[in-house]
Amino acid sequence: MPQALVMTHSVKAKRPADFLIALPRVLGYTPTNSIVVQTFQNRQTAASLRVDLPADTPRTNPRLVADAIIRLISRVPGVDAVLIAIYTDEAWSAEDRPPRPQLVEAIVTRMASAGLGIVDALCCSGRVWGSYLDDERGRFTDSDTARIDGELDGVGASRDVEGVAQGATPILDGPTEQREGVAAASTAIMNHPRERERLWEWTPAKVLWTDAIESAPIDIPPNALAALLWSVRDKGVRDCVLMLLAWGDAAGDRAAGVTAALRRGKSVPDGSILETFVGEGRQCPDGLRIEGAIRLLRHLVSLAPMPWQLAPLTMLAWLEWARGQGSAAGDYLEQALSIGPGYELARLFEQLISTGRVPDWVGRQAV
Repeated sequence: MPQALVMTHSVKAKRPADFLIALPRVLGYTPTNSIVVQTFQNRQTAASLRVDLPADTPRTNPRLVADAIIRLISRVPGVDAVLIAIYTDEAWSAEDRPPRPQLVEAIVTRMASAGLGIVDALCCSGRVWGSYLDDERGRFTDSDTARIDGELDGVGASRDVEGVAQGATPILDGPTEQREGVAAASTAIMNHPRERERLWEWTPAKVLWTDAIESAPIDIPPNALAALLWSVRDKGVRDCVLMLLAWGDAAGDRAAGVTAALRRGKSVPDGSILETFVGEGRQCPDGLRIEGAIRLLRHLVSLAPMPWQLAPLTMLAWLEWARGQGSAAGDYLEQALSIGPGYELARLFEQLISTGRVPDWVGRQAV
């Protein structure tokens, strides 16, 4: 699961291990179970990107992971070389061969086939590091760390990144009074059969969500928040809302047409919501809409009764994945599945992204 690209500070590395010391401060957090790729332009550090280290299972496709990384690298103009760093919790010693060699081989091969120079391919676990390309390995020393820290202090790199992890910012419960207001409005909807059915129709749901995405979340009244939460408890409406949030009203309408056809047992054309949901297609979502949608959904989760948090948490996961924020997507999925382990969309999506799959549009232009 990819993380957004960030520009790095210039680092003068005397040896490959220096990059492993510097990268956490360059990124602003400590990578965990991650693939970090440092790009170079004319022997100068350029941008860094981070991808979740996929599980070491037969289901993981190393070539798929490598293809995802090369697409992300294509977003950075002028890249001519890369350094690959695997950060893992897997225990190994400086005398051992670093773990995950087949995955790294696939990544190195893909980078080389794209004409990129390979500066090195490294592994880091705690204070132990090693190279996949030669026998150079060892442990970080305090003097090494002090030298690199001094260099980065001089260019204003982030400090105190030990323990700062990538991923979604935790969603705190909203004010008690607001939560009680949404809970009361939710109960009213559940006791009103006609309103429940109406909110599971696309036309009123579309109006509701279109108004919400154009409003500041804190200005939306409790009855409207409860209606938003109830509407996406219907999986058809939920999926159409995702398309609306990412691409606009027209995309939501197209998804509604496909959903209606599926419910009638009809076949659907190529390029439908089914393919878009798994990341097929080249049209990037609207980045500003996604930012607004994430703010709205986080606000909903902060005020929702726990069973009603499942849909917005899973929607948050998809939107983060759609814009290349894989770690945040994983965090939201974990929260959703802790509430409802059997929630189908969260389970299917977790299976999808655990293979290293990223949307086709990620890396084709900025999301």
